[in-house]
Amino acid sequence: MTAERASFRQVVQRVLADSWPPLAEYASSGALPPNAERLRKVSRDLGWWDLEDEDDGFAFASIAIQELGGALGPGELLAGLCVNPVLPADPGGVACSWGSDPRRDAAPKLADGRVSGEVSWCLAAADDVERVLVFAEDDGEPVAVLVRSQGEGARLEEMSGSDPTRRFWRLVMDDAPLDEILARGDQATDLRLAVERRISVGLALDSLGIAKSALALSVAYAKIREQFGAPIGSFQAIKHRCVDMFVLVESADVLVEAAVASGDTQSGAMAKAAGCDAAAEVTRLALQIHGGIGYTWEHPCHLLVRRAKLNQALGGSARSLRRAVADGLLAALGTDIPARGERR
Repeated sequence: MTAERASFRQVVQRVLADSWPPLAEYASSGALPPNAERLRKVSRDLGWWDLEDEDDGFAFASIAIQELGGALGPGELLAGLCVNPVLPADPGGVACSWGSDPRRDAAPKLADGRVSGEVSWCLAAADDVERVLVFAEDDGEPVAVLVRSQGEGARLEEMSGSDPTRRFWRLVMDDAPLDEILARGDQATDLRLAVERRISVGLALDSLGIAKSALALSVAYAKIREQFGAPIGSFQAIKHRCVDMFVLVESADVLVEAAVASGDTQSGAMAKAAGCDAAAEVTRLALQIHGGIGYTWEHPCHLLVRRAKLNQALGGSARSLRRAVADGLLAALGTDIPARGERR
């Protein structure tokens, strides 16, 4: 990591320390998710959402995303840092840019300047959602548009989920008028691929931050928790679990860093699969190390687990992502791709 990126990490950590509750107070605060207004304002004032305009922009944004994940930060910052920078010609600040999952949802339809359909989930604070990026079809042609989330023919419906640290919404459109058309045809397809890749890498970064926090909490707890007159960190079983967690974190870190630097779809898929799987396993082991206290509502361990598991489910499963990477590698080698279930 360059000296500039290391300095920026320190800035992000100081901002979080000043504007966001620490994990030790998070679960017992009584209000989930915490009010993110101050952190949103500070992040905008510091230009975090415009980092893509600078040289090596995503490398700096990735640090903010990872630190936000480790602190269980607000989801709307993750969406803004990931998606807003790839939108063309500065569309005026899209508050929420997470769209429907093409693996599950039929694309919304565009007709006579109006769009109908649903965006399966939007990640943002309700009072901060103004326009939503929607990928639709217009007579079979892909199109990327912005739709007013609370305008005529459109409404936001809050969704319940296993992760209480973020708020999710579904955008329902019934002949909602378009606010702006961003791209059509191949340009819309390219934009969708860019957004999907940034979402994959963003979820990987968020998950990596979660895994690092879970590892740090576990190591600190193993040093002070005693059994049979000795810290549990001196027991071989705990040492092995901590080493396993460390290996998972470091392995995922390498793939995630490669995805940030390369910018290609395959590396993004690999990073998402590795980062989210690592976070799910590391947080599971963290629960075991913490024992009974880790399962209580007052401890943040269960919040790390729930966020890690939801990240694992969003944006495609690890199995489907690894399959897509394998298919791409075989195609590049000119090898016939075996059918699902076929052995060679």
